[in-house]
Amino acid sequence: MSSYLSLPLRLPDEERERYSRLTTLTTRTANTLLGQYWTPDHLIEINESSYQAWKYFDEQEAFDELDIYLPSRYKRCLLQKVGETLRSHVDKREAFQTIKPLLPDHKIRRIHSRRIKEKLWGSDEYLSSGYIELLIGQLNAYYDVHGEYPDTYFDFQDCPEYSSGVLPYSADDGPTSGQVVKYQYNESTQQLTVELKTPDTLEPDTYGDWTWTEYTLDGYEAFHELVDYGDLSAPEFHPNTSKRGDDYYELSFPVEVEHADTPDNVDTVLAIDGGLRKDATAVVVDNDGEQLATPYFIQNTERKRMRNLNRERSQLTAKLAYLRRQGRNHTDYFKHVQSEYERVNNKIRHKREQLVHDVANQVLALALVYDVDGIVHEDLRSLSPPRGEGQLSWELSSWARREIIEKIEYRADLAGIHVERVYSGNTSRTCPRCGSTGHTTKSPDHYCEVWHGSHFRCDNSRCGFQADRDYVGAVNVARVFYAESSKLDSGFTSSYTGDCEIELAGRSVGSRPVFGTSLITYVGQSRVTAGGGSAFIAPAVTPIGTKNDSSKSSVSSPATHSYSRFVRDAAVCC
Repeated sequence: MSSYLSLPLRLPDEERERYSRLTTLTTRTANTLLGQYWTPDHLIEINESSYQAWKYFDEQEAFDELDIYLPSRYKRCLLQKVGETLRSHVDKREAFQTIKPLLPDHKIRRIHSRRIKEKLWGSDEYLSSGYIELLIGQLNAYYDVHGEYPDTYFDFQDCPEYSSGVLPYSADDGPTSGQVVKYQYNESTQQLTVELKTPDTLEPDTYGDWTWTEYTLDGYEAFHELVDYGDLSAPEFHPNTSKRGDDYYELSFPVEVEHADTPDNVDTVLAIDGGLRKDATAVVVDNDGEQLATPYFIQNTERKRMRNLNRERSQLTAKLAYLRRQGRNHTDYFKHVQSEYERVNNKIRHKREQLVHDVANQVLALALVYDVDGIVHEDLRSLSPPRGEGQLSWELSSWARREIIEKIEYRADLAGIHVERVYSGNTSRTCPRCGSTGHTTKSPDHYCEVWHGSHFRCDNSRCGFQADRDYVGAVNVARVFYAESSKLDSGFTSSYTGDCEIELAGRSVGSRPVFGTSLITYVGQSRVTAGGGSAFIAPAVTPIGTKNDSSKSSVSSPATHSYSRFVRDAAVCC
């Protein structure tokens, strides 16, 4: 079995003007095509088509109204882009049709969101939580204006528009004979030669208005290693903007890599528990119930910033709803508030994506360091919303955790590590030593029960075990996994009462974090690499031309490429 990892390479800045024209032409033409095919019939028909997305369209008919010259393979690449977008809205439309009977007679509140998700968990048509969260926000905005919910998907979903000229080259003819992109990697010189066909004008009339440009790119160490590890596939053209506001352009190469073999028996596991105040708590446990390592608390450093942004977004949402009710949604002030909302929402989205990648990388790194056979997590259906912690806390404990699990599953599959889930409740309220029921308090110094307290106390007076609530949950997840039944039993216990280490999963982490009381060392030539985030086990690989914009000299620059390569290594703690 194989998967694709994405490896972006930055294109030379001296040809930025040509790339800008390609971006503008791609965005404008793709949006025109979307407008043509944004109908219920096309969504149904393209979903039923089993071919590549571009093959659904009639190429001559699609571009008949455009009075410009476009290369044939470039047209197919555009149609591939548009077709994939239409197919994505098929899923979202099905999500709307699924939750429509579950909508209340008033605006959707937090408790109704929970009930909708719980209902969908038991349905064979369950769709990802990302669609549901987005739909709930759109439906509430529609209800603010109209006082009712829409009858059809197209009543509240406008035709999508591309804001950037991302161009997939998967519909071209291949690396050496492509008609709009060619690329070839020389193993002896370790150089990548790229040829791109770009327009000389935004209104090309003939074949002569398109020009081939050739570049020889010196890769970096990670690229050389990844090419040795897998096979390059058709790239994507990506426009990007740096933190300083400068435009730059990349080719993102998918690399097909083979999955490592998974062990037949699962003798040791890394059990993880997602908490409200910590992103994950991880412990290594074997099938005899012995804990083999210090428990780790993985905690993102941007939680407070995300809460502040969420508060700002809520205020802007209320202001937009007020302006809609007043009929002022066509004014310049409304547009200004809308742009502020989009700015804040994009910040939250980017930080959420960084949180997901960082935590998943940290978990995978721990699994590789301790050479476990599997990673075990609690089924997300057992989540209960925290009381009095705000909407962001609920979101972080539901959809963010789901995305983290998905990233862990993807990375672990490549590394040859099992990922299993257990169905159990009360893992944070059952003593891992004696199996008795316990209660939670605010801290070790408090004794009054608090439902979402962070400290666990066993109710069995003869036991008296107490520990961090999330640590107890992680140990019990391992207990359930190794138990013969789906329930906790008192025959599988852990007597570990040692200290815990907090591993920060944020951009302030250096390139060589400490695990326990010692640095991780490596044996042999291979390394455990966690790239594309800020939680590193091996030093980050920074591509040529990438600089650290941080003003803090003590903070090492994280890798900006978006792939993660995980391989088993003989890493040991010394």
